[in-house]
Amino acid sequence: MNIVLIYLPHPYLRQPGSHAPLGLMYVASSLESKGENVIIKNYTSFHTEEAIKDLPEADVYGITVTSLELLQSNEFSKLIKKKYPQAIVGIGGPGTYTDEYIDFDVIDFSCQGDGEITIIDILDDVQNNCLKKEYKGKTVEDLNSLAFPARSLLSSDPGGNIFAYNEKYAAGGTTMIVSSRGCPFKCSFCSSPYFTSLNKGVRYRDPKNIIDEMKYVIENCDTRQFKFCDEMFTANRRRVFEICEILGDLDVSWKASVRVKPFDYEMAKVMKDSGCKEISFGIESFDNDVLKMLNKKTTDEDNASALEITDKVGIKTRVLFMIRTPGQTKDTVKKNIEWLERVPYHIIACSSFIPLPGSDTWNNPDKYNIEILNKNLDDYNFYFYGNSGEDDNMKDIIKIKNRGLEEFNRESIKFREYLDSTGKIHKG
Repeated sequence: MNIVLIYLPHPYLRQPGSHAPLGLMYVASSLESKGENVIIKNYTSFHTEEAIKDLPEADVYGITVTSLELLQSNEFSKLIKKKYPQAIVGIGGPGTYTDEYIDFDVIDFSCQGDGEITIIDILDDVQNNCLKKEYKGKTVEDLNSLAFPARSLLSSDPGGNIFAYNEKYAAGGTTMIVSSRGCPFKCSFCSSPYFTSLNKGVRYRDPKNIIDEMKYVIENCDTRQFKFCDEMFTANRRRVFEICEILGDLDVSWKASVRVKPFDYEMAKVMKDSGCKEISFGIESFDNDVLKMLNKKTTDEDNASALEITDKVGIKTRVLFMIRTPGQTKDTVKKNIEWLERVPYHIIACSSFIPLPGSDTWNNPDKYNIEILNKNLDDYNFYFYGNSGEDDNMKDIIKIKNRGLEEFNRESIKFREYLDSTGKIHKG
């Protein structure tokens, strides 16, 4: 059976090639281990028309989606069916939380949760003419049992990219790796708590298994630069120290995204000594009222402390920020600017809050004193900046119940103007 796994076009992003489709590479390696003929088409830098023209014929197509790509996947599937009417088309990924937006007239099945085991069952059902519309992915309880991601399927494809955007197609780029799945925290804006629960909690790879993959990448992909794509790399303190102890012998450079808690000087120092060059902190806001609404379980002081510790040990810091959030008041922007003027950091990336399907804010908006004005996922976009600069037509997705939209939007523009003035804003 011929299978094509698809990473959809993202022409609306300023840096569409910034992430390789790691999830698809894991599914592909699972299929390869069963002797299936599988290829990956990374169309992230393509326009839809170009992607469909390039798309080869296959028996089964699998599309990975986030919530923001559900409606796009419907349209793309229609085009697949038009070109190859007999094809089977399915979707997987975090966007499968709800079937509310899935067009089952053109999408034959969806898979919610881990896909590496269940994709084999799905192909059996295809061959036996008993395909179901919805599958719950079988949890991969032992992540060490998975074959390494099939990176070779991207490196051999002109549309592929196993490296990060800034060194795309070049030896020596940054490759993505994951050492765990799931997150033990329950931020209200995130759908991860649902999928973590679905997959029976946080699961960790053995440090040796991680290092074996990194050695494979060093030998076969000509790079010593890595990005850990865990939802929460520092969730288990003991394990961080174990990984860093082995990493120190590899002579690699790496970066990761973490929370500001748990985090301390000792952890930062061991990360630095093992090759960590950059940490992205999920700061979100310096307004404690906003942090409480987002269920971050952190404070403005926690945010400042993490940045100061990281600066002290000499690791570059990227601040991940959010504006237009539940809990935002007329004082929020002022507080954010005051803190950002005081704390050390190198880069800031700011996104607009959106109520992701699967998140608690989506499921229980009244709990957060918001009204969801718009549930058209095509209008949903994290990006505070469009693909050609500022997006002056910010969509009104939510409304804080006791506040006017005009004031809310003015505050957003004021904060964006401040970010532009810092010279540290990352608009990708």
